Amino acid sequence: MKNKKKNLIIMTFLALTMITSACGTNSNTGNTGSKGSTATGEPSASPDTATKISPVTMTVQFPKSDNISGIEMVSKKMKRFEEKYSNVTLKKNDWQYSPNEIGIKMAAHQAPSWFRTPATEGKVLLEHKWLSDLTPFLTSYEHKDDFNDKLTGPFELDGKMYAIPANGYIMSVMINKKLFAAKNVPLPTPDWTWDDFYEAAKLTADPAKGIAGFAMMAKGNEGGWNWTNFLYAAGGTTQNVSDGKITSAFNSDAGIKAMEFVKKLRWEGDALPQNWALNYGDVYNLFKQGRAAMVLGEKIEDSVNNGGMNKEDLMILPIPSMEKGGDHTGVLGGNYDVINPQETPEVQQAAFNYVTFDLFNESGLEEMKLILEDRKAKGHVYLYGAPAYYKADSEYGKKIAELVDQYPDNVYRFDPEVVKLMKGVPEPSYNGQECYAALANVLQEVFANKDADVKALLDATAKKFDEEILSKVAVK
Repeated sequence: MKNKKKNLIIMTFLALTMITSACGTNSNTGNTGSKGSTATGEPSASPDTATKISPVTMTVQFPKSDNISGIEMVSKKMKRFEEKYSNVTLKKNDWQYSPNEIGIKMAAHQAPSWFRTPATEGKVLLEHKWLSDLTPFLTSYEHKDDFNDKLTGPFELDGKMYAIPANGYIMSVMINKKLFAAKNVPLPTPDWTWDDFYEAAKLTADPAKGIAGFAMMAKGNEGGWNWTNFLYAAGGTTQNVSDGKITSAFNSDAGIKAMEFVKKLRWEGDALPQNWALNYGDVYNLFKQGRAAMVLGEKIEDSVNNGGMNKEDLMILPIPSMEKGGDHTGVLGGNYDVINPQETPEVQQAAFNYVTFDLFNESGLEEMKLILEDRKAKGHVYLYGAPAYYKADSEYGKKIAELVDQYPDNVYRFDPEVVKLMKGVPEPSYNGQECYAALANVLQEVFANKDADVKALLDATAKKFDEEILSKVAVK
């Protein structure tokens, strides 16, 4: 029973910290009226004065009923929090962020006191003033300078921070070295280019055996998310903001080059799966089955721990540069915790205390140790080196590194040379998910039609997206 309980805690921690996809599904909001607030929402250290602290009631974003491990984890955190902050009463709210529902929730004042949102929602939430300015709370927060500034960008405006990063990623390429060896194809190096990527994908593909050189997402929003990495590598961007207006930019010369490149992979290299209409799960399942030599993302843990692959057979490289010496730029994304601006300053402070409750603390190190011990017992691995909410050179970052060093056989580390080359550009700032969906439609047409006119498709999509979506967004 004791081991079962321990495993449940570990599973819960993982469930809450895992990056599921570029489209992240959780979110957070908050702000208005918090500026200049001195409310702390904290109980007095002295028992005889604790009763003088005003009672506060706040809602906590709670897991759905089918997330058993998540419920266990959050329930324990709520209990620990209420023990420290005796004046705060926590209530559960199992609403999970949805771009289609946030407006309704805010209008009805039904959003939780804090919630988690993907990076794509930053500008939308800021423009609608659905985020609390965290400046009043960060002023007295001892770790305010320890957050990873690579991740805070999507929720910063005019030097102010509007969200706490929960987790993050910079897109990379995961490689099955066994499939390269099977075709006597040399492994690429970290400074590889699009030409190197194309040759590797073409040569490792074996259509007769159902093996793809490169499996790319092309079904649903994740198709646009995957393709955007090539757009960024070509020096392009998804959107431009000028004179208070937002317009699509993915139909630029860089966008055309990026779409022509994946078209070449499909039709000239014959490097993609015969059934190319794959979603997030499809792609990684194909990889675990040994039917794709390369995919975007670093799902090392899933491949080894759930797919039975050997960590020595796997490799992570940065997104290839378009040309030799160019930048290895990929999508930078993640999930963020934000505070509801419709709450009183006292509730907002309590929400900030809750969101940061376990950050930079010994409890985080204890959870990490439990995970590493469990991986060791099962012969599993832990992926270390992806962007985290803390700076790697912070005191907490150093403590994490020291702990990880104790488990060399159960940790898969990013190659330092790879990390050095990786550059990230945030996801589309405005209506990101809708932008990805529009791009996925172009991708599908290109993969289905050998004679597809890439420029015409991108131009038509940009025009339609601007007229129907971006023209309605107010920029201040």
